[in-house]
Amino acid sequence: MYFLVAFCLVNTLAFSLLFCGIGFLAGFTISVWQFPTAVILALVCNYFATNYFFGKKNKYRILKISGLSISLITSLIFISSFFYDISFDGQWYHQETIIQLKNKWNPVFNKLDIPVNENTTSGTEVWCTGIDNPVYKAENTGKPAFNLKFLNINHFSKGTEIIEASIYALTNRIETGKSVNGIFLLASFFLALSFLYKIDHISNKRKWLLAMLISFNPITLTQLLSFCVDGVVASSLLSLLVISCLLFQGTNRYYLWILTSIITLSCNIKYTSLVFTAIFCLGFLITLLINKKKKSFNQVLIICVFGGMTGIFICGFHPYLTNFIHDHNMFYGLKETKDEIRAITPPVYKNLNRFEELFLSLSSHTDSYSDNKSSITEMLKIPFTVNKNELLNADDPEVKLSAFGPFYSGSLLIALIIFFIALAKFYRSAVFKQELTVLVIISSTILIMPNSWWGRNVPQFWLLPVSILFMSEFISFKYDKLLKGCLCFALGLNVIWASLAIIFNLFISIHIDYQLSQLKALHLPVTVEYCPYRRFKSNRVRFYESDIPFLEKPVTGNYIYNVIHSNTRIETTVPLPHLPKPLLLVWSEKINAP
Repeated sequence: MYFLVAFCLVNTLAFSLLFCGIGFLAGFTISVWQFPTAVILALVCNYFATNYFFGKKNKYRILKISGLSISLITSLIFISSFFYDISFDGQWYHQETIIQLKNKWNPVFNKLDIPVNENTTSGTEVWCTGIDNPVYKAENTGKPAFNLKFLNINHFSKGTEIIEASIYALTNRIETGKSVNGIFLLASFFLALSFLYKIDHISNKRKWLLAMLISFNPITLTQLLSFCVDGVVASSLLSLLVISCLLFQGTNRYYLWILTSIITLSCNIKYTSLVFTAIFCLGFLITLLINKKKKSFNQVLIICVFGGMTGIFICGFHPYLTNFIHDHNMFYGLKETKDEIRAITPPVYKNLNRFEELFLSLSSHTDSYSDNKSSITEMLKIPFTVNKNELLNADDPEVKLSAFGPFYSGSLLIALIIFFIALAKFYRSAVFKQELTVLVIISSTILIMPNSWWGRNVPQFWLLPVSILFMSEFISFKYDKLLKGCLCFALGLNVIWASLAIIFNLFISIHIDYQLSQLKALHLPVTVEYCPYRRFKSNRVRFYESDIPFLEKPVTGNYIYNVIHSNTRIETTVPLPHLPKPLLLVWSEKINAP
């Protein structure tokens, strides 16, 4: 039953992407019908899958599974509508991509022109407000400039944004699109749970705990209420790993079907997710060959090729084929993005290789702004120690250093102890060999990444200690219960830390809603200015959805306000009115008061 819930959730996303991809190729655009049709088709597929697993006389199970799946999807869409995306990349270009797709942009046949007021960056760039308050000064290098925002929008993978736009077209509220994160997260959770329920000697409570630790990746949780896509990458790779484990035990048509859907989705999230997916599939195929599972190998090989071709040639015709046709490079724009990441790399990292960078990041305090750290010694911390700033950094969906949480370095330390004990005592056992295979596949996707120090670039890193914890359920040694308990507790602390992001976002979203209520109460047009550092022009949708008339131009008057946790300023002709504040907003102001 848990597998069938995951089956429905994954297929809903896959069918949405497939319908939109075929539509783009046929010259159509995103409309209100794609997502609900995908839900209906996914439920029809679940009907046949339920008959396959339970027999034809199981109407109650069909209703139960279908009801739970629909309830989860609708609940996630409803809940997402109450939270605002406060991430940098989400407000900068992910939302803009979704807006353009919803507004009938067909990326297969058209490239978006760069607006006049979205010129390449030059001069002094400043934040209006929000996440931090540095002043950026662009250097005049004499090299041809480019607009990184529209480079991303026009040339990068956007499978997640396409599905989000199809939900936005249905609900007419952009924030509902974030429900894709929750749908894929729950799909990976139920898929992991279905695999764990095949293992008899683990108690049911332990199965639920392990499934939560496996799927509730801190990167996924901190990005859950944003339009950033790294958390979706984490969920897709976990789903790919779990279905591989299920297929290793035995194949059937529905295991192969969901593998196709996962590959199709994963190919289109990011450029890197395509590479990660290829490595995961290749590693699994090699594993099947080594274990002489020829029939399974042939079936999985066909599915991997079919899923990959569907993902690239249909759902991913844009950007992979359009980039190749127009720019002779499937991954056009990747070089510029790598240069951009290098430009924001902490200065201490500049003379380190990728392995040293990764080690330093994992050994540092959880932090995003380390330019003020002048030495490696300042950045390092003792495992399991934590400071106030590390807890507060949970509100950053794109936290850079030690992005898996303040207790992750300690978790890795315990996991390594368990691994080396297993290596010394159980290296001949089948369970250790299988675990070693999993570790090699995951590690290879991490080590090929040149910027793996930034956790969001390698969200699958979370699977290393978690998979070792899973392996430890099958081996016994002296103090094994103590070590397993400590590892489980340490990983759980990181999950709790990441969950704080939801609470932080709740307070900020209430503040944003209050400000919009103030603007709406004026019954007057407002002036909006998108500040020079990476214009968050997607903020205009908030004014549209709240029926607030506005004019876009530089603000110069007496009543100028910053949009909450964004990079936009607004000007009114009169002061904002004092409306009754929500209780949570009052509490938030008291907490933040000096």
